Formats: sequence, C-alpha cells, structure tokens
Amino acid sequence: MLNLHHTRTFLAVVDAGGFRAASRVLDTAPSTILDHVGQLEAELGTSLIVRRRGYVQPTPQGAAFLPLARALIATAEHARAVITGGPLRLAASSNIGTYMLQKPLADFSRRNGAHVDLWIGSNPATFERLSQGAADIAIMEFWQPSDDFEAHDWLREELVVIVAPSHRFAERTAVRAEELIGERLLGGERGTGTGTLLRKRLGPVAARLSTVDGFGNTEAVKRAVRAGLGISLVMRSSVADEVATGALVALTLEGTELVKETKIVLRRDMPPTSAARHFLDHALTYGAENRVSV
Repeated sequence: MLNLHHTRTFLAVVDAGGFRAASRVLDTAPSTILDHVGQLEAELGTSLIVRRRGYVQPTPQGAAFLPLARALIATAEHARAVITGGPLRLAASSNIGTYMLQKPLADFSRRNGAHVDLWIGSNPATFERLSQGAADIAIMEFWQPSDDFEAHDWLREELVVIVAPSHRFAERTAVRAEELIGERLLGGERGTGTGTLLRKRLGPVAARLSTVDGFGNTEAVKRAVRAGLGISLVMRSSVADEVATGALVALTLEGTELVKETKIVLRRDMPPTSAARHFLDHALTYGAENRVSV
C-alpha cells in the first residue's frame, strides 16, 4: 500500500521545484523530505525524481505517477471531508436541479449552515458523476437499480401536455392520448425515462406518436412550443411560470396516470454522519410533505 504522507511529500518536491523548497513548504527537515521520497521510490520500485543543477524534475516514471498521486491525495481529502461533514457534492438532472430542487436545497443550507456544491446536467451524466465518485448524492428522473447504490423515492411529478395559446387545444383543460396522434411531440433531454413511461402508460398509442427529438432541454422545448413548432409533455413544475403568465397552456392527459417518480440515489456505504445522509433525511422529509397526488 502506498503511503499517502510520502505521496504528499513527492508532490511538494515537484511543485516547489526542489527538496529544500519542499521542506520550507511542509515545515519539515530536508533529511525527512529525502527519506519520504526514498521510501516512496522503494514502495514503487522505481526512481521518481532526478536532481538537476538548481532544480529537480520527475523521471518518466515520476511524470506518469504525478497525476495518480494528485488523484490519491484528492480522494483522501474528500474521504476526510465526507466523514467529518464537509461540503456536500450534489448532482441533479436538469429538470430537477432547475425546477424542483432550489427550495429544499436553500432550506437545507439555511438550517444546517452547510455548503453545497451543486452540479446540474443530463440524467446519464448525473449518474456517471455519482458512480465515479464526483458526487456524494444525486437526484434523478430515471434510475436503474444497482447493488452498489440505494435509491429513495422523492417527489412525484405529473407530466402535462403543453401547447401554445394559439393551438387548437388551448381552450381545453384536458386531452386524450389518442388526440396527440398526428401532433409534433417535441422531445428534450434524452435518458430521462419519459419515453419508457409513455410506452408503459399509453401502450400501442405511444408507438403512433410523432416524436421530434434534439431540443436538448426543457427550456428549449418550451420556447419551441411557444413558437408553434409543436407540443410537448413536461413536468408540471417546469412550466408553472409560463402557465401563470399565459405564455403556455398545460393540459392533463385523460384516462391515464402520467406521473414520474424522481429518485434520490447515494452509495450504500455512505457513512451515517456524512453530509449526504443529512441531506437525504432533509430531502425525504420535504418530499413527504410535498408529494403530488394525481
């Protein structure tokens, strides 16, 4: 096993440009710096640093080890932060991070005095960030079970049909699934599970819908619908402002429960004292108080 203390010393020597400079940075005797690097080289079985007149530089093996050494130290520092309740690294899929998460996140930060690093991206990228250890906890629209992670139901979000005020459906409050056949149904972000939900709930009708993908995100979809380029199915919370101002019309879908279950996901081995666990408890309480019944 590599000694992280020795690894940190190696990085200090490289970054400071010499053994004496590293001893000043680390407030450690130069002989100790030499000893740490020597032990690390013995552990790896190769020379890592070569001395030049007035400076040092990594050997080819040392240069190859350099990014790995930085990753080791970064991982160790993050592990310490997780255990001691350091900043929470939260990843959220686009719709959740933009339209659903802001209030509970603000409440959590205010009540706990906690700093949260929020990252928002596509649903697949959110899971990738979590699985690679770049996020402590994630909230997603679509989740496929994994043995390494635990998933908790969060908010239930009704999907509504949105149309422009000039659309023939605009004077109505509801529409049947069959009436969507022949309409241009604009799709936003991929990987959110909306297509899977439609096939499950609408059956054969889903296969007859004319879907136009490529708009990328809900904001782009809303603008396209307002411009009369088509209609769409989106989370009700994502169009609350536009519906309130009359810029868009939201209709319920008759005869089916079209609801998306959002998920909070984190590693099973996340410590009970971690910021991720504290946020999970807060978010689940918020979710229980604000779940939508459709």
